[in-house]
Amino acid sequence: MAEPRSLARIAMILATCYLLFHRSASAPAPASTLCIPREREALLDFKAGLTDPGNFLSSWQGVDCCQWKGVECSNGTGHVVMLRVNTGFYCPWLIGGEIRPSLLTLQHLDWLDLSENDFGGKPIPEFMGDLRSLTSLALSNSNFSGQIPPHIGNLWNLVNLQITNSDDLTVPQAYQLISPDLAWVSRLWKLQLLGLAGVDLSAAVDWAHSLSMLPSLKDLYLSFCGLRNTMPPPAHSNLTSLESISMSRNPFNQSFGAINFVWNLHLPSLQFLSMMHCGFHSSIPDAVGNLTSLEYLYLDGNHITGTDTFPLTFKKVKNLKGLSLIDNFINMDVARELLDRLPSDKLEMLSLDNNNLTGSLPIGIRELIKLRGLWLSSNNLYGTITQSIGELRELESFDLSHNLLRGEIPGGLSALSALTRLNLSYNNLTGTIPSGNQLRTLDDQASIYIGNPGLCGPPLRRNCSGIDITPLAPEEHEGMHDVVSIYLSMCIGFVVGLWIVFCGFLFKRKWRVMFFLFSDHMYDWVYMQVAVGWISLARKIRGG
Repeated sequence: MAEPRSLARIAMILATCYLLFHRSASAPAPASTLCIPREREALLDFKAGLTDPGNFLSSWQGVDCCQWKGVECSNGTGHVVMLRVNTGFYCPWLIGGEIRPSLLTLQHLDWLDLSENDFGGKPIPEFMGDLRSLTSLALSNSNFSGQIPPHIGNLWNLVNLQITNSDDLTVPQAYQLISPDLAWVSRLWKLQLLGLAGVDLSAAVDWAHSLSMLPSLKDLYLSFCGLRNTMPPPAHSNLTSLESISMSRNPFNQSFGAINFVWNLHLPSLQFLSMMHCGFHSSIPDAVGNLTSLEYLYLDGNHITGTDTFPLTFKKVKNLKGLSLIDNFINMDVARELLDRLPSDKLEMLSLDNNNLTGSLPIGIRELIKLRGLWLSSNNLYGTITQSIGELRELESFDLSHNLLRGEIPGGLSALSALTRLNLSYNNLTGTIPSGNQLRTLDDQASIYIGNPGLCGPPLRRNCSGIDITPLAPEEHEGMHDVVSIYLSMCIGFVVGLWIVFCGFLFKRKWRVMFFLFSDHMYDWVYMQVAVGWISLARKIRGG
């Protein structure tokens, strides 16, 4: 799976949009509401310290500041309650400059959004910890640097805190913001969303203890924070409301069982867990069975090994909908070891690409009746594709490419009316490709079956009439010069003896039949050579 943007960034954007919409819908300021004069002056002083190359603040003039762009006032009192100062995502003209303490005049401000700006590496002002009415503070991706001021821990009313410090958390980047500990976070007992992805927390040894004191916390984003070993888990945890944890790309580099924050705490509400590229090794611990509310588990890019990757307790995770362990070293037998340990009740997505899975797809795969996506490419699967695959009526995406599968493609695939993506390339499949309206609607059909020299029938140009048109083996390429010579001779003969050939075809029916058979043979061979070369080149480019 490609990673264009991290899940943490997407979730925080959606959360911000939701809260912004909720605030805008619940407290619109009518045209008759006038802002407080001293607050208007504070806003003008704040504007004077900023640089605004895109003229985002051009509306900040006149008497009524409640009508200015990015400003919202209370219906009843006229006090400024929301301030959003940024040009929006990916705008080339970013707001910058200095954040002046005149903001402290806005004592009724409960929403402040200064994200997606460029403050030139300046530190986050300490005085922000005095905006005691704030319920939401967004400072993400605004080019702040230095230590996050612990004074932010004085904002006891905060519900939403986002200080993500990276525009793209899928690639390593240099840290700009740091926090030597998270003791200040432990005082934000109303906090529901905490986003510190991309902030250097490598020195925060007791981070798990600080976070465990947040009884209202629902969403936690700590990807790419340099987190390592943790202290023993606290005796009591208040994280009973926690629903989502994103902790990918932290150098834990240890066995799963050592991550006490996840496995040894009581997390009855946890639905989403992402710990990709964290250097985990060994198998998933038995304690995973305690996460009975878990719906999505992402563990891609670790070093998970062994034939007992999934403990027997994994069956207890009955609400699981999505499971991804791409790019690991799992060497389980699919039929005898893997399927028996997966919770089958609600599973919709199963992604185990690029592992060491063996065995064949058993008839028991039909028990995953809710499955919409099944990705098992680049493993060591062998045997035939079971006919029961046709019973997965909700299957939308199916990838078995780059395995050792043989035999015919089951006809049941053509009955999967929801199927939109199929990849069976680079196996040892043989026989006629099943016909069916659904299979004919798939995009890039030739690439679906490429690398299976024994397949024939549409959409391939290799027919199934019994004529031997198997692609040339590598050792036969030495005769390529002879083929070129034949083509050249044919062209010369065609130019010189056009009238002879034409007359011969006109009166000799046998000549016409042999010529067209030969033409079909050569067309098929050239088509397959070009297609195989193109697909191989594209994969090398993506892999590099």
